[in-house]
Amino acid sequence: MTGVGVALGSVTSVMMRVFVLLLCASAWVCQGKEFQDKTDRYVIACHTTDFECFMRQYSALRDHVLLGNSQLAIEEFRPFAVQYGSSCVRLSGWEESELVAIGMDSANKELTMALELPVYIQQVKNETNCAKPEREFTGIAKYNAENATLMEFTANATVTLVFPYTLLKRKGDVFLILDEEEVDALLDIPVFLMEETELEAELNKASEWAYDITQHIEAAQDFAVPFTSRLRVAMERIPFRRLMLLYPEEEYSNLQFAFIDFLL
Repeated sequence: MTGVGVALGSVTSVMMRVFVLLLCASAWVCQGKEFQDKTDRYVIACHTTDFECFMRQYSALRDHVLLGNSQLAIEEFRPFAVQYGSSCVRLSGWEESELVAIGMDSANKELTMALELPVYIQQVKNETNCAKPEREFTGIAKYNAENATLMEFTANATVTLVFPYTLLKRKGDVFLILDEEEVDALLDIPVFLMEETELEAELNKASEWAYDITQHIEAAQDFAVPFTSRLRVAMERIPFRRLMLLYPEEEYSNLQFAFIDFLL
């Protein structure tokens, strides 16, 4: 009786293992399908002739991927902040960035993009992610003494990116692998020369303050790269076919197009 019991127990154990493996396989398939269904909601594929589609594609990636995506293991984006006396100055605005130019040159293996965005320069308290400036700020007491409220100003930025790239085949899909980008970040800070009213005087003071802040940071390295590098991460995890629609005569290895917003 004991021998029969052991044999039956062994069979039962094997059946349980098979059942567990089937459950795991089913869960993996379901998770994979759920992941694909979720990415279908915000990943837009575009033909190489449709610039407006590329602009929508970037906006969707910005909102659902580049600013943070748990399915793609991309952490929530945190704006750059630099220490400013006992407070910090935060530079933000990537949430409103827009694509104004894009091009792909398969001969030189380069992807080029240009983004425009407002840059909100804000003095804040209790910022935990606060970097030390390259050189110490001067004249901080002047602003703190003359202003009961924290300083802030809105500038504009144009960020141009050039990504060298290679194509990688993985598990039957082609991925666009972007190498480290070349970044050109231009910050435009309006200057208010007229001080005929109290408001104009305040705007001029805020403009001078914002300009001083930007002299203490590397616009490309500190402000742009922490965000733009997320494009490299995203491309490594999203199959190229999900982003680029090919015409019958096109191949991923031979793409050549360029668009620029006429208002740029």
